[in-house]
Amino acid sequence: MGDSKTRPDQTGRLHPLQRAVWRALEPYRKRRINVAFSGGSDSTALLSVLSSLREPFGLQVRALHVDHNWSEGSSTWKIHCENFCRRLDIPFESFTLKWCDDSGLRPNSGKFREARAREQRYQWFSSVCGIEDLLITAHHLEDQGETLLLRLMRGSAVRGLGAMRPAQRLYGMMVLRPLLEVPKQRLQEWVFEHNLEVVFDGSNLEEAYDRNFVRRRVFPILQTRWPNTANALARSAGYFQEVQSILDGVAAEDLAECTLSGGKNVLWDLGSICKLKLLQLDRPRALNVLRYWVDTNGLHVPSERALREFVRQLDSDSQTASPVLSAGGASFRCYRDRIFLVPEPLLNEQAPSEGQVWQGPELSVRGPDIAVTTRLTDTLGLNAELFRQGTVELRWRRGQQTVKPIGRGHHRRSLRKLLQESDLPPWQRERIPLVFINGRFAAMPQVVVDESCTAGSDEAAIEIQIHDLRKEAWTKNGPL
Repeated sequence: MGDSKTRPDQTGRLHPLQRAVWRALEPYRKRRINVAFSGGSDSTALLSVLSSLREPFGLQVRALHVDHNWSEGSSTWKIHCENFCRRLDIPFESFTLKWCDDSGLRPNSGKFREARAREQRYQWFSSVCGIEDLLITAHHLEDQGETLLLRLMRGSAVRGLGAMRPAQRLYGMMVLRPLLEVPKQRLQEWVFEHNLEVVFDGSNLEEAYDRNFVRRRVFPILQTRWPNTANALARSAGYFQEVQSILDGVAAEDLAECTLSGGKNVLWDLGSICKLKLLQLDRPRALNVLRYWVDTNGLHVPSERALREFVRQLDSDSQTASPVLSAGGASFRCYRDRIFLVPEPLLNEQAPSEGQVWQGPELSVRGPDIAVTTRLTDTLGLNAELFRQGTVELRWRRGQQTVKPIGRGHHRRSLRKLLQESDLPPWQRERIPLVFINGRFAAMPQVVVDESCTAGSDEAAIEIQIHDLRKEAWTKNGPL
């Protein structure tokens, strides 16, 4: 027997708008549904439709409202949205965007504000949505056409020309757009038929914003000549998405061929690939690999100009070229023959400049985003009694430390040179502390232990372990 909540006789009685929303939601029905709710006609219709589906399909719905704080009336819209949700008995949360920079000035550029608003908005959504939650937006047919036009004007690649996808992992969240095939008029009709109050955002008239300019100036002209403009553009976006699926298949094979395993890797990253193998691909396929690698990790695909410049620098004659390219919550970094995708810090903080005394079983350190713990070990490790009785200090400032590695001869070696000879990337070295016991260098956890601090054959030994807090945050909330 199938689930009674999905029987055809039940969905057959739904309004076409309800059916469109339920069709997108059905595979995710057990997850909590977060609705991006502005109070405008589109999101009001979507939230009302979801409210009507809650009881028959057992949905958990919550509204998330962002006060963009660029209009004097925005605080009253928040109150309207909260009251609307209270009448529907839908949980409501809100967030107010911050516009002042470090100097206290507010940006005036419409394009800058538009991009910054989107970034803050989605960062907040991801911070309040669990990794299994859904975020539902009310983007509709005309929005899809506008997006394609905007991407064309920005010179986007095929992935960008696919415009908005019905389902997409973004900022670590699964984002659904169930209304992409629904005309705006149908949403307005739902609002009118159900006598729903909506707010009007005057900033939607400001043509300094690219989308408003396209919506108010470009789209009407196209529709006077081609009345089917919205459908035609959405159809083209769909074709670009089909082409992108083929490119993704090729990229997956190329990425697997380029991926490297092994190497010294104490801290977590999103993998590494062989630079030489990447550059052996022709340029379009190499770019395709990088786009795919970023996209499959839920990150922002860099601009075409930035990607092409990154590959150009990789392919330069300089053997020491180490270009860096940001992809939102992570960056491409190069070391020797490898290209890494490295998560960004949790906070923009440096490692402590002064030493930090370690007391207790565990110590978490902001900046390098690590936690250090100890465990007993049967292999050669630090003398447990020395560690317990001595003053243990973590330091990040490198000096002229020398070390006599266990089983590596009788001479002391420069720690700096030892690290240079290893496969450990420089950005990982910077996050791993030096351990001093009673003022004497004892170890660099999971890298090297000085023989003078090693436990004897009849003494208890411990190993210092490093836990990457960025990995924990990523696993819990998605891209940082």
